[in-house]
Amino acid sequence: MTQADKKTGGQGNRGRRERGHHRRGRGRGGGRLPDILYHACDVGRVAEAREAGSLMLGDGRKLFMSKSESQAWLVAHRAGGQPAVLYIDATRAKQAGTNFQINNRGLWQASAVSQKHVLNLRDGFAHQYSAGGFPVYYGPNGPEIALIKVRRRFGTTWEIAKGKLEPGEGPVQCAIRELQEEMGAEMDLTVEHDFGFVRFGFMTPEREPRLKTMYVYQLRCAERVEEFHPALGESVEEVGWFTPSQADRVVTHRSLRPLMRRLLQNLS
Repeated sequence: MTQADKKTGGQGNRGRRERGHHRRGRGRGGGRLPDILYHACDVGRVAEAREAGSLMLGDGRKLFMSKSESQAWLVAHRAGGQPAVLYIDATRAKQAGTNFQINNRGLWQASAVSQKHVLNLRDGFAHQYSAGGFPVYYGPNGPEIALIKVRRRFGTTWEIAKGKLEPGEGPVQCAIRELQEEMGAEMDLTVEHDFGFVRFGFMTPEREPRLKTMYVYQLRCAERVEEFHPALGESVEEVGWFTPSQADRVVTHRSLRPLMRRLLQNLS
């Protein structure tokens, strides 16, 4: 990496890359736009973005963003100055009209991103950690997956049971506790697969921005629980068992779709 790259978060050689070395929606490392992108910079640029109300470089230069937070921090530390990494809610920015493209190095780029889509540039920002998972019962007719039906502002949706980590609690402990609390049943659960974590941005009812890190597991359920008492106070309306193909149809949340594909592969 050149000195120019280091100072701009991997943005040197601008002319060469902008003359055809990027592709919309496709590139090395996968073409699906992540929910969260990471921009390496320093505290000076953070202050400039807050004052301008937008994250941009000027002079026609592109912003470069990584899908890896660790890579972004590495670039930020190499650049000199006090390092910083900005969390960009790429999903909502794209919905609002931001044009993201991916180059042949697997970095995403855009001309500018509004401050309202940079989570940690907004007042009230916090990082929330949660855990949940897919309980799977292996019965005589094949595997079944337990899901919860949740009431949201935009309607109801089938999801995995999940919740925030309590102080001193590990992700696995949290996932098992939340599954039992939200579904309202005692369940004998054993972790089969660790899916790692997914990240996405959301707004609290008080309109405060959050970056959510959600750890997700596939858990074997020793028995097929027949009686559930959903946590109505947590907006859980119903609990149901689904075959893998049924679960694949009803789980539509963007952040859960890659996890569903991994689950189906494990169960095939």
